[in-house]
Amino acid sequence: MLDQTPSFASVARKIGEPRLERVLGKLAHDVRTEVHNANFVSLRSGVRSDVKQLKTNAERFEKALDRISKRLLDLPIRGHEVLPYARQSLRKVIEYCDESLSIISDKGGMRKQPGRITCATIVIEAWTFIKGKAPRANNPKVQETCDEYWRACGCQPIGGSDPGNWRRAMAEALQRHSRWRDFIRNEIERGTE
Repeated sequence: MLDQTPSFASVARKIGEPRLERVLGKLAHDVRTEVHNANFVSLRSGVRSDVKQLKTNAERFEKALDRISKRLLDLPIRGHEVLPYARQSLRKVIEYCDESLSIISDKGGMRKQPGRITCATIVIEAWTFIKGKAPRANNPKVQETCDEYWRACGCQPIGGSDPGNWRRAMAEALQRHSRWRDFIRNEIERGTE
């Protein structure tokens, strides 16, 4: 049966260095923040839908301008001054929509579980620091450690807490070489001195 409330101390012992407890607790804030902030990130499909709606409305407004332009003699003279600016602005809005749609992927896909790659990176870097060698993505002990660290961070279990669900996040974490990864590595090194 799974430990319902793993601690940073138990994760540190599983990795093989009790001194990791403090730094794992400190880095947990980054995992929780990433999970929390994901609630405010829009899905690509929603953004594309809104941009398409804006373009449709701008095109409808442009057609309305075409119709009203035929009736300018029946309207106040000010229309001759204002309507060309409106038409010019609408064309810019439509161009902006086209440009936006060209760079926002139309692949819906599922949003990746926020925080998982960061969690896996922390565990992998701690493991590498202690063991001297990076684990492979299919290492069941490291996958289990990722799952326990995830839950110790206060996150909900993923996929029934099957450690194998961490293979993809670990593979991606192992491939990424970034300043963020360097920061995590430095924090682990400083935290165990």
